Amino acid sequence: MKQLKKKRIGLYARVSTEMQTDGYSIQGQLNQLTEYCQFQGYEVVDEYTDRGISGKTMQRPELQRMLKDANEGKLDCIMVYKTNRLARNTSDLLNIVEELYKINVEFFSLTEKIEIASSTGKLMLQILASFAEFERNTIVENVYNGQRQRAIEGYYQGNLPLGYDKVPDSKKELMINQHEANIVKYIFKSYAKGHGYRKIANALNHKGYVTKKGKPFSISSITYIISNPFYIGKIQFAKYRHWSDKRRKGLNEEPIIADGKHAPIIDKALWDKVQFKRQESRKKPQVHGKGTNLLTGIVKCPKCGAAMAASNTTNTLKDGTKKRIRYYSCSNFRNKGSKVCSANSVRADVLEKYVMDQILEIIKSKKVLKQLVEKVNKKSQIDVSSLNHDIAYKQSQCEEIKAKMHTLTKTIEDSPDLDSVLKPTILSYQDELNQINNQIHH
Repeated sequence: MKQLKKKRIGLYARVSTEMQTDGYSIQGQLNQLTEYCQFQGYEVVDEYTDRGISGKTMQRPELQRMLKDANEGKLDCIMVYKTNRLARNTSDLLNIVEELYKINVEFFSLTEKIEIASSTGKLMLQILASFAEFERNTIVENVYNGQRQRAIEGYYQGNLPLGYDKVPDSKKELMINQHEANIVKYIFKSYAKGHGYRKIANALNHKGYVTKKGKPFSISSITYIISNPFYIGKIQFAKYRHWSDKRRKGLNEEPIIADGKHAPIIDKALWDKVQFKRQESRKKPQVHGKGTNLLTGIVKCPKCGAAMAASNTTNTLKDGTKKRIRYYSCSNFRNKGSKVCSANSVRADVLEKYVMDQILEIIKSKKVLKQLVEKVNKKSQIDVSSLNHDIAYKQSQCEEIKAKMHTLTKTIEDSPDLDSVLKPTILSYQDELNQINNQIHH
């Protein structure tokens, strides 16, 4: 009698923070999933675990590895403890499950007992995904409101700024660290005297001073300090729009500025003087060299290995004529000063000519030239084929999204009570549909 093949299972577990309650920890999820598989007689092929990563992003190493294994035919089913472990975003979750369905890989949620083989299972998945996204958005909103209220009350949140320590046995109160406060005062006074960011950073690094994180001072760390109203006893909150994004873009024109509970290090007169000089500095026209600096970021500093960046210097010739010369110099030196590295400057025209001469020597070889032509032609063919494939794929995505929207709309018609839950998902699908259509036509 032929033995039935065991179902090959991939277990996926995720926590958004390193510390979770035992029942919801990585190991807690895996234990329950493994126990279920043993009871069912399934074969656990692999475990995929993403630790400390939000379900909002698809860029999770283990998630991508699992999907790759599924596409390569190594798995028959992907199993999770709960649907929100796979994704918090409704659209992402449904897209993952849809892709699995296309390659005949099943999806199963242990606690919700959801399978996608039936239309009922798919509908339940859509509803639960909507609830999961609603739950996440509610958490984000509550966290934001809590932080906003604490800021209004004058309590600092986040990493400690240079110049302050926490009061022992207190979670909220801060006290001045006198040694660090002297560094902060030096920075403000130096800038008020007309010293630039790099000059200040260089001086501090030569004195052996370091930032709160124990690193050398740089242009960015000096800029952060002299622009932070915390040092005059203020709390600033919501400086940027879209605060929950990892890359916080767009300055908020009306951030919250409240009186802090902490003591100031800088007096208002010095602060105002520094901010005035910063504004004046912004008004000065910036001089940019013409042409392209071909080797910026490509050539490395021979001493520290940092990228070499282009800069200009103006020399006065004997006849009084001024000549601007481009150089490549160490970015570490330019950012942090001579304590960290040397300029190691080299004239841009000399270096670029040398590199071009070397490239010309290489391609003079008929063999090398032939290989380059073959690679370019092959790349062109691949690009056209890839473009056609992408368009076809995006068109199929549009059809799938339309079908999902139709299903959800029909569900609302049959069950009006679900309107408030499913409507955000429909709107999300509409946005996604518009984006894909724009990509196809551009």
